[in-house]
Amino acid sequence: EVHRQVRQFVQQQVRPGMELRAIVEMVEKASSSLVGFDPKNPLRRGYAFPTGLSLNEVAAHDTVNPGDAPRWLLPTDLAKLDIGVHVEGHILDCAFSFTFDSMHDELMQAVREATNEGIRHAGPDAWISEVGGVIREVMEGAEVHRPDGKVIPIYAIKNLTGHSIAPYRIHAGKSLPSVNAGGRVRMLAGELWAVETFGSAGGVGFVCNSGPCSHFMRPHSGPVSKLQSSQLTSRAKAMLELIERRFSTLAFCPRWVVEEATRSKS
Repeated sequence: EVHRQVRQFVQQQVRPGMELRAIVEMVEKASSSLVGFDPKNPLRRGYAFPTGLSLNEVAAHDTVNPGDAPRWLLPTDLAKLDIGVHVEGHILDCAFSFTFDSMHDELMQAVREATNEGIRHAGPDAWISEVGGVIREVMEGAEVHRPDGKVIPIYAIKNLTGHSIAPYRIHAGKSLPSVNAGGRVRMLAGELWAVETFGSAGGVGFVCNSGPCSHFMRPHSGPVSKLQSSQLTSRAKAMLELIERRFSTLAFCPRWVVEEATRSKS
């Protein structure tokens, strides 16, 4: 319900010309208020991961970092907004795309239909490889028709995947590619999954890392050992304590670390 209300709010408020930082902060303010975030008990409920706002050829995992030069949303942009909230560690991971230019409509429709087809085939005992296969079949059965008459194929992104989710762990160990990658792994009863599909008009169907990193997460294997801690400087220890207290194993971004450090000092 939080995500539904935030999505509707964003769709009503966001317009070309807005600065990306303003959009991200608007989303986070609305999510925080609706989910009931309490800074005195930050791990009880709040954000599950940084608000992703990725434009055009950037597929995912981009947000505003401290010190970034201002960026504005353009009328021709294709934006992917990724929102995560949690209550006592139980995470909702949901994203949607939006644009103000009809040239992206066919690509968005293909990805939407592929996602829905993946959801229809997901469930207890479903083979992950088969779910990925039907996602690809639907997505790559579509094409983009440009005004100049050129037809562009749509490719499923092969190395950016959906995933299982566990309490306080956005990635719980299983992946769901948008293609049939083989293997004999099933979805199991009681598991929570994010069915995430990514399509590209043209290209080769793969993504690579680029630009400054904005998403971080502490390993879920456990807290830092005494031996590891003894090798850290006092500033590094203070940073680690802040991360452990505020985020634990939830994903975070540098902007949130700065905000939390400022709040702690006030």
